[in-house]
Amino acid sequence: MPSILLFISVWIFTLEGTAHALEIEPFDPQKASLEDVFNTNCLQMTQSQQMLKAYIMKGLNSTFDDPEGRLEQAIPAYDRRFTQIRDYFQSRLSKHPEAYKAFDNAQAIWDESREILRRPPTREGALQLKSNFSKIIPFLLAGTKPVADDGLELLSLTGKLCRGPMKISIDYLLKIWGAPLPDYEADVRQIIKAFHQNLSTLEADPRNDEKSRALLEKARRGFRFFEMMYNAKQRFIPSLLSRKADDNFKIIREIKAAYKAKLR
Repeated sequence: MPSILLFISVWIFTLEGTAHALEIEPFDPQKASLEDVFNTNCLQMTQSQQMLKAYIMKGLNSTFDDPEGRLEQAIPAYDRRFTQIRDYFQSRLSKHPEAYKAFDNAQAIWDESREILRRPPTREGALQLKSNFSKIIPFLLAGTKPVADDGLELLSLTGKLCRGPMKISIDYLLKIWGAPLPDYEADVRQIIKAFHQNLSTLEADPRNDEKSRALLEKARRGFRFFEMMYNAKQRFIPSLLSRKADDNFKIIREIKAAYKAKLR
């Protein structure tokens, strides 16, 4: 069990050493390459988890990192990118009806989720968003499957690394809020197992270089916090969890950029 001194030290380091990670760079589908659009679609999947985290933080009456203000910015930005990505792929995949329809299904889920995100947060709303976003990710993946070659699948796998710590943080925050999570223990154990499996797959990829290997090791070290949090007996404060999840997002984005450079 981690000591209180270690807990405080991690907290101080976290506050001083990180910056906001919720934002995604501007996206121009008219100029972007397939790799750019595919990568933005992957980031959108993680962005949905970040919006849910901000919604829960708002429900917990936390003002840390201004979850209300960040949601106000993130919702229209996500909505705009969603439309751009959907139109980009649907215009190119008319001969793939399943992929085309996948984006329509994702759109219906997002439309419902957007309205929940805009309303005052409730535990019921958070659980519905959690369910919605777990459904929307497979549709977003299915919508790009016809063009997802081996290189693009590499980018997709890094997204799974990114979402693992975010999901653990969300479940923990929901527990703090008092939302019913009957399968919490089993779900977190599965997330931890999947993270290490995905990390091992990426580490074995022959396209790794010194930079990407160092970043993958950095991701492994960062994930130890979430494993420690899951096994610890004391309660971790929401602001620490929120920031550590954002830290992980920044690391994975660096890994994505390193891999993306190799696809050009």
